[in-house]
Amino acid sequence: MEVIFGVSGLRGVVGEGLTPELICNYVSAFAKEIPPGKVVIGNDSRISSEMVKNAVISSLEALGFDVIDIGIAPTPTVQFITKSKNASGGISITASHNPEKWNGLKFIEGNGIFFNEKKVMSIKANLAEKNFKFQTYDKLGKLTIDQDAKDTHANTVLKKIDLSCIEKRNLTVAVDACNAAGSEFIPAFIEKLGFNIIKYNCNFNDTFPRNPEPLKENLTLFSDFIKENGCIDIGFALDGDADRVAILDEHGNYIGEENTLVLATRFFLENMAPLNKTVVTNLSTTRALDDIASYFGGKVLRSKVGEINVVEEMIRVNASIGGEGNGGVILPMIQYARDSLSAISLILLGLSKSGLPLSSIVSEIPKYYMVKDKISISRDDFEENIDKVKVFFSGYPYTNIDGLKFELEDSWIHIRPSNTEPVVRIIAESKSPIKAKRLVDETKTLMKSS
Repeated sequence: MEVIFGVSGLRGVVGEGLTPELICNYVSAFAKEIPPGKVVIGNDSRISSEMVKNAVISSLEALGFDVIDIGIAPTPTVQFITKSKNASGGISITASHNPEKWNGLKFIEGNGIFFNEKKVMSIKANLAEKNFKFQTYDKLGKLTIDQDAKDTHANTVLKKIDLSCIEKRNLTVAVDACNAAGSEFIPAFIEKLGFNIIKYNCNFNDTFPRNPEPLKENLTLFSDFIKENGCIDIGFALDGDADRVAILDEHGNYIGEENTLVLATRFFLENMAPLNKTVVTNLSTTRALDDIASYFGGKVLRSKVGEINVVEEMIRVNASIGGEGNGGVILPMIQYARDSLSAISLILLGLSKSGLPLSSIVSEIPKYYMVKDKISISRDDFEENIDKVKVFFSGYPYTNIDGLKFELEDSWIHIRPSNTEPVVRIIAESKSPIKAKRLVDETKTLMKSS
């Protein structure tokens, strides 16, 4: 099985493509794109992460880079520490939302931002050349362990998003961390915010108890847990590297990844009153975000899918908040990264200040129905059949900056090759669930036709 490499990093199945030799080559190709110095690394809790980390450390040391290991940590913490330590770069060892047999690397620049498409292309060129400069025995890099990294990240968020200005409600928060990178850190952070915490799947010494992607179908047991408990006000479900957050209400109802950014944006605009109310998200995020931003006097701009694409557009327009409809919230006042700490802080701030149950707040969000599907076809087949889709939706405005997205009167559909899997994603949203499904089904038929 081949590995996947793009703006979302390197991912592959351990033993079926992701090998120590391949890891060494990718790390060495990455190292040619950063200045000499130190590299921050952190990892999620997959069984294979120790093996991958050892390969990463050995490669960096052999190239003459000093390594700062922050241990099991969310990807946004690796990004935050990379910038705060003035490191040359960073590597998060994770396959994010992919199943446990996968692992991978996310490459980070010294400013804490992921490598963009141009840098990814440079890595690919370096891999082809393989002209790596390994050092002699007396010039090898050194390894240090930073046990304070997570506290440094958390304390900065606590200072920037100050919940001490409001009277705390006695809220109880449940966290399903999938026994992954956020298992200890996120519950401890929520306790620092001043709320009660109940842990669920928060033991990173155990294997993943569910698919790490925080989708509704993967969170049924967490939902049942909240229902049966009876005293939980909100539930947060994390993915493998804890940069994405899905929400469940006090009844265990799945609020979903899409509405994480919607709620965070609402509470940010409502309670923190930024001067610049520009919001940036990707093409596949719900229109409810536009409605919420407009209500508070803001506007939404859209980029290609992928955190780095959203970040670069945010920097270009000086947006005050942004993110993706996959549970990722980017708050520049903290850092240009999808950061679960930022998302959780904003949502708990708004929930606490409102005095209302979460279900009541969610009921005020404009109602849209989104259908997400995917088909296993190659990029060549995608390009070959996309003209049929254009003909089918002729007359409707569209953008082609990332696959194709068509804007209909009360709905939209987006068709694009995935950055993380060998599939083409088809996403539609409408005021009508029947119409959203019909749009996806019709498009799947067109894309599969020869």
